[in-house]
Amino acid sequence: MLHLFNVSVYSTHIDLFAGDWKAVAAFAAQQGFDGIELLIGVDPLPDLPSGLVCGVHLPYWIRWIEIWRDGPAAAIPADERAFLAGGARDVADMVALQHEWWQRAARLQAQYAVFHVSHVTMAETFTRHYSFSAEEVVSAAIELLNATAASFPHGEPPVRLWLENLWWPGLTFTDPDLADRFVAELRFTNWAFVLDTGHLINSDPSVTDEEVAIDLVLARIAALPSRVRERIEGIHLNLSLSGAYQRAAQAAGLPDRFAALPVAEQFALARDHVAQIDQHRPFTSPRCREIVAATRPRVVVHELLARTRAELEQSLRLQCRALDR
Repeated sequence: MLHLFNVSVYSTHIDLFAGDWKAVAAFAAQQGFDGIELLIGVDPLPDLPSGLVCGVHLPYWIRWIEIWRDGPAAAIPADERAFLAGGARDVADMVALQHEWWQRAARLQAQYAVFHVSHVTMAETFTRHYSFSAEEVVSAAIELLNATAASFPHGEPPVRLWLENLWWPGLTFTDPDLADRFVAELRFTNWAFVLDTGHLINSDPSVTDEEVAIDLVLARIAALPSRVRERIEGIHLNLSLSGAYQRAAQAAGLPDRFAALPVAEQFALARDHVAQIDQHRPFTSPRCREIVAATRPRVVVHELLARTRAELEQSLRLQCRALDR
């Protein structure tokens, strides 16, 4: 079993290491990790030490189904398109972007690449009144994934694709039959699931206690069909106990004059709001070992957030101690 921690190409992460990727590699070795899962962006990749990147997290598309369905005719303001689906205009653009990002992951010799199966508008992150159902999101994601895989020789991705759950409509692991659709309908074989424990906990805003959160995750895993559980090859291990915040935020609704704000300001407000929901805290209860035992993953990614390098080291140490690692 590989143990990784998450780093992104963005300053919020790499600045913890003074922008030095060799320092990231040294930190991984000192802390006893096998490497990192790297969140990439749309810009060219930095020069990375060989062997450091074990997994890649692909850029996340938030609102994209309108473009997939309607292309340039989608009723989305031009200035907002830059924030959606990598700026893609239509199906061909979207497939081409995914094709390139899958190739980037393969060029890094990553063992896998993570794709979020979800859809949400910036306003919907606050209201939870969604424009598309989970079924519609999963159907569109299956179409996109199949089309992108078909653009490669022999119809297979050049890197193993991992599908990740969120708490917005899409793959949530709260609907066993919907998760099973990927097993039934994807037309390529080089894929698996990655279970994000924090995202799964966020799907139930009543949870405010770590032990209850662990019980919830274990119950949701047990409810999955066996062929779905068998496809879980990785875990993003982190704790989120934001239930009270979620309930208060939903009751409050949209921030004042949200619709009138420039898109960049809307994006910043939504990003900060989501960070309050998705806390990426370390587990401290030894019962988190039960989650690992229930899924038997090949890779555990300690996906934690920190403001300083010392805070990151402490959080990693706490969670590793809980795992008896």
